Amino acid sequence: MVTLNTLKSQLVKQLLFFTFSAALLLSCEPQESTNTNTERFYRSGWNVEVHREHAAVGQIPAANEDYSTTCTLYKDGQFTINENSLNDHMYQYWGYSWSTDQFFMNWEQCVNWHINEAEDSMYLQYNHYDYDPNTGNSFYWLYEMEMTR
Repeated sequence: MVTLNTLKSQLVKQLLFFTFSAALLLSCEPQESTNTNTERFYRSGWNVEVHREHAAVGQIPAANEDYSTTCTLYKDGQFTINENSLNDHMYQYWGYSWSTDQFFMNWEQCVNWHINEAEDSMYLQYNHYDYDPNTGNSFYWLYEMEMTR
């Protein structure tokens, strides 16, 4: 037979268990919003000064090129530089990792980058893989981009 004291004891234990569980779960809730606004990258196009270069590779002479144009970053990771003479380099890919605070271009971590939110500008320096089918040589272009709005 269950006594009144046994019922009270069980009720107190259950109440303590639920109170402890609720406190534990609530302590895991973030205190600040973690919804980071990435719209600053793709809300509108950018004016961009592009400098790219590579050393001589086999029969391919060294290159040192500058372009002044515009570019667009899209929410889905596409990156279009509006300069036809870049050929397939017009179409690249961007990404940003909030957890590691790293900017990526074409699935590789940028060599150097910074964002100036106050001036709405961004600087990207990264390597971009290329292959010359005429010579069979692979090499990297070093890109530097000064982006402003």
